[in-house]
Amino acid sequence: MTLPVIGITMGDPTGIGPEIIVKALSMEELFQACRPIVFGDLEVLSRAIQIQSLSATIEVIEKIPEGGYLPGKIFLVPVSRLDITSLRFGKPDRACEEAMVRYIEEAVKWVMSGSFNAITTCPINKRAINVAGYSFPGHTELLGHLAQASSVAMMFLGSKWKIVLVTTHLPLKDVSGSITANRILSTLRLTDEGMKKYFGIPHPKLAVLGLNPHCGEEGLLGEEEKKEILPAMAEARSLGMDVEGPFPADSFFNLSRGSTFDAVISMYHDQGLIPVKMLDFREAVNFTLGLPFIRTSVDHGTAYDLAGKGLADPANLIKAILTAANLSKLRRMY
Repeated sequence: MTLPVIGITMGDPTGIGPEIIVKALSMEELFQACRPIVFGDLEVLSRAIQIQSLSATIEVIEKIPEGGYLPGKIFLVPVSRLDITSLRFGKPDRACEEAMVRYIEEAVKWVMSGSFNAITTCPINKRAINVAGYSFPGHTELLGHLAQASSVAMMFLGSKWKIVLVTTHLPLKDVSGSITANRILSTLRLTDEGMKKYFGIPHPKLAVLGLNPHCGEEGLLGEEEKKEILPAMAEARSLGMDVEGPFPADSFFNLSRGSTFDAVISMYHDQGLIPVKMLDFREAVNFTLGLPFIRTSVDHGTAYDLAGKGLADPANLIKAILTAANLSKLRRMY
């Protein structure tokens, strides 16, 4: 089988994205699973190679090469031409803010045209892209907009659990008002379809977490379970989905619990991501449900405190790229 082509977006030029890309693409492991193409900036990537004393080279391309994919040889679609002398690690300027969005936009154009099989994204600065005029709370929502997807959801793939979020990057004070039956049902549908389409599970079993302590204690500690979560679950069951819960989140993630469920529906960001990152910080991968293409991402941020020091660990990026490649192969099989 021909190895899938994976487009990799560089992320924030002043974060660790460029460093982990050049380090990851210097290793043989990735090239046994896929053909990587980077969307980014030539000078920024060259600086990342120099900082880490790597022997990697960069070849600028305008179309997908047929061959020549080797460790240490980086194929680049140059999307920006940033002034490397003005860039400061951890301090993206307006040109950087716009560039990190353009890498994503260009990669989406290529994958939507069928030029390659999947996208893996390096981290962006959410505040920076909003300052630049892109009013999205993160990658997931921006990608949904660019792909004109009716709804999208974040799934985190760990060694023990697959966690899907009903709400993503919201202030905690806004979470309760966003927990609606329609939103929960949409998340359940995306999860059910994604488990069938990408993981080959014909009848996925889904666990639903409550929002409030003790799932609201019959309304004493909150009524979202009764008013929104339970009705959404009832509708999901009427559509043929296998859902159970709601379960109290504080006791659900017990490491002694067997792998009873194929995926877990979490009501908000930290509720689902604290347990998965505690167990799998270097291994967990962000996968977007609802897009017309495969997109994976690292589960960490721009790590400004490490940027420019050559210390950033590429392990999570490698895992994200390998996951994109494996999902591409599975999708072609089913």
